[in-house]
Amino acid sequence: MKKTLLFLLLAIGSAPVAFAQNRPGGEMSSKDFTGGGVTSSRNTGFGIKGGYNLNGLRGDDIKGIDRQARSDFHAGVFGQFGFNEFSSVQAEVLYSRQGFEANTGFAAGGAVTNDRQRFRMDYLQVPIMYVGNFTENLSFHVGPQVSLLTNIRRDEKTLDVAANGFNSFDYGAVGGLEARVGPARVGARYNLSLGKIFEGGNSQTGIINPAFSNSRIYNNLLQVYVGIGFTQ
Repeated sequence: MKKTLLFLLLAIGSAPVAFAQNRPGGEMSSKDFTGGGVTSSRNTGFGIKGGYNLNGLRGDDIKGIDRQARSDFHAGVFGQFGFNEFSSVQAEVLYSRQGFEANTGFAAGGAVTNDRQRFRMDYLQVPIMYVGNFTENLSFHVGPQVSLLTNIRRDEKTLDVAANGFNSFDYGAVGGLEARVGPARVGARYNLSLGKIFEGGNSQTGIINPAFSNSRIYNNLLQVYVGIGFTQ
C-alpha cells in the first residue's frame, strides 16, 4: 500500500513539469487540458497553497474521552486540469499537521492517568477532487483523499507509529468551496476521515491504553487556505 501511495505522489508531483514541457503549440481552448495558452475558463494550471488546520476527534467511541481540538497548519502544491468552463479535476499533495489533546489513559511509564496528553500527527495528504464552477470566481470541490501518517509526537517526544497503536494509513472524502480573484485563491474544506486513528493490536510501549485498540475514532479536520495559481 505504501509503495502504491508513493508512486501516486511522484506521479502527481511531476505532473506540472510534464504538463508545462509537453503542451502543444497553437491556440487552445479550456477543453484541451493538456495545456496551451491561458484558458478562457482558467481551469488548467498549477500552484501552491497553505493555511490553517483545526483537527479534533469524532466517532462512536469518543464518549467519555476528555478531548480538545488542535490548531495547526497545512501546505503543498496542486495541479488542475480543465475539461470545459464548468468542470475540472484538481489533484494536490499536502503536508498536513494535525492532532488532538486528550486523556488516552496511560502516562509515559504505563501507569493509568487522567492527565491530558498532546499529540501531533504529521500526514502526507493526496486529495483528488472534481471542481465545478458556480461562477467564474466561485467553485465547489469534492472527491476522495488518502493520507499517510509520517510522524507522531506526544508532547515533545517523537513516537514510533506502528509500535504505539496508531494507524499509518487514512482515507476518506473532502468537500469545500473556493473563491478566486485573479491568481489568488481562498477557500475552506472539510475532511471526512474514514480510517481509524488507532489500529488493531495494543500499544507495545505503554503510551496508549489498550481500550483504544481498533476503536471507532477518526480525525475531524477543517481546513482554511489561501493559494496562488498559475494558469496554462
